[in-house]
Amino acid sequence: MQRGSSPEETEKVQRSIIIALDWYDERVVRGIYNYAKEKNWHISPYLASGRFVPHGWPGDGAITCYGSETANYIDHLYMPVVDISHLDMDRRVPRVRVDNDAISALAAEHFLSRGYKFFAFYSWPEIPVNTLRQIAFKKHLTERGIPESNIFDIPQSDPKLLRDWAKHQADILSKFSVLPRPLAVFAGQDNLGATLIEMCVRAGIHVPEEIAVLGVDNSELICEGAPVPLSSIRTRLTQVGYLAAEQLDRLMNKKINNRAAPVIIKPHEIVNRQSTDALAIGHPAVATAVRYIKNHFSEPITIEDIVDYTGLSKRGLEKAFEKHLVRSPASELRRVRLDHAKRLLTETNDKIESIAYECGYSNSSNLSCAFRRETRMSPRAYRVKYSSPELVA
Repeated sequence: MQRGSSPEETEKVQRSIIIALDWYDERVVRGIYNYAKEKNWHISPYLASGRFVPHGWPGDGAITCYGSETANYIDHLYMPVVDISHLDMDRRVPRVRVDNDAISALAAEHFLSRGYKFFAFYSWPEIPVNTLRQIAFKKHLTERGIPESNIFDIPQSDPKLLRDWAKHQADILSKFSVLPRPLAVFAGQDNLGATLIEMCVRAGIHVPEEIAVLGVDNSELICEGAPVPLSSIRTRLTQVGYLAAEQLDRLMNKKINNRAAPVIIKPHEIVNRQSTDALAIGHPAVATAVRYIKNHFSEPITIEDIVDYTGLSKRGLEKAFEKHLVRSPASELRRVRLDHAKRLLTETNDKIESIAYECGYSNSSNLSCAFRRETRMSPRAYRVKYSSPELVA
């Protein structure tokens, strides 16, 4: 490619792009490749096996994740760069980032909706994004009225202990053993959450009954491979890669400059698995009603069915729900049904009519009405926006 070409001339030449990530996730790379295929870009193999590019290689742009392993290299990349990290850089470049404040708010609401009163953040302080999530998690909990004395910070073990499993486990469990239960733990990364679950299971600590654990990024192999499958926040990492490539395209075509505002991507949802599949409820009738809803939401049950099962009066059960869950039995039934509908819409190609029946609605119109009230979107629009491209196609 000739330097100094106009954007129109440049479009006629196949662009060559470098991906330089300090932190790797296949979904980010897949998003970049999806955009690259649309634009007929060439993704360079350089940096796949080492931190170097041959002198004089005529690259057009780079998508980077700034970190200790890549900092020196990225600082000296003399080409358009878009970065997806949260670290400060010596140079100003456009950024695409996940919304850590929204991620932490989602985690806080997830636990609050289940009635927890004690919370902990399990972090790896050496990973900067952990600190951002820790601060935001605590902020959202205190804004919702949780006293700071009920929120605990648990740092990862000293690096020297990480090489010795027994010492590492003893260190982490000693920190958790003094905390009240049931305890809701937000782990800054999926691998931290999965490791904590393994430690708890080996030590005879029940997950989620004693300690509920929530991770971030929904790395399926990690989450589903944990001894108790790990609930996690889906952070839309494929979109991070895709939009980073889109920003790089704009930068190379001079439609934006290096001072462009960061593109912030909100999380999609929480993927519920067994590690948080419990409600910290002190009222026996409310706990009974919640279990009944969980086991029968796919059936055409009514509020009267729930009331009859608990043995309380309708008014008595509603008052107990408001006190212990801050919502009504009807709201809880609707929440469980719609959560299941969201998973089916984004993870399957099932027809919407079929999804409605599986979630306890008599027809797709009733599902659509409930769905629009909560999300302001139709089920079909939700599927198009949040499903993987393979499912939508």
